[in-house]
Amino acid sequence: MGRFRPLLGILLAVMATTLVACGGGPVSKAPTTYTPAVLQQVELYSPGVATLRKRFPELAGYIQKEDWVNVQSFIHGPMGELRARSNRLAATLLPKDKEKAQALAQELYAHLERLDEAAANRQQVIAGQEYRNALDDFDNFLRLVPTFP
Repeated sequence: MGRFRPLLGILLAVMATTLVACGGGPVSKAPTTYTPAVLQQVELYSPGVATLRKRFPELAGYIQKEDWVNVQSFIHGPMGELRARSNRLAATLLPKDKEKAQALAQELYAHLERLDEAAANRQQVIAGQEYRNALDDFDNFLRLVPTFP
């Protein structure tokens, strides 16, 4: 028994080290509801994004009139803030919605870029399609955002 005591000590030390290394800390669960602090952030960022959505019909009017200069000016002007505003808003959403919101925002930007290209090439049909696709993605993005009374 005396010969096995050092071996037993080493074996126990290895087991203890393994248990500590594999045990990890407490697992933090992703929040499933909005905290008041996060809701304040959402409430801070959502009006700026909603305001840009309300201005979207202006863009449709420019496309219908084939006013390509104003289409491009609108995309680079008022809609130029959309990427930053929607990214800030998406970052405040719950994990289950954040990833989808970020993907929708990326699609929205891609549609606006293609719309800008269609305007540069004076392609009304493509511009109209990209506008509708952008609008759909924008509306789907906003559906993920909690609303306030």
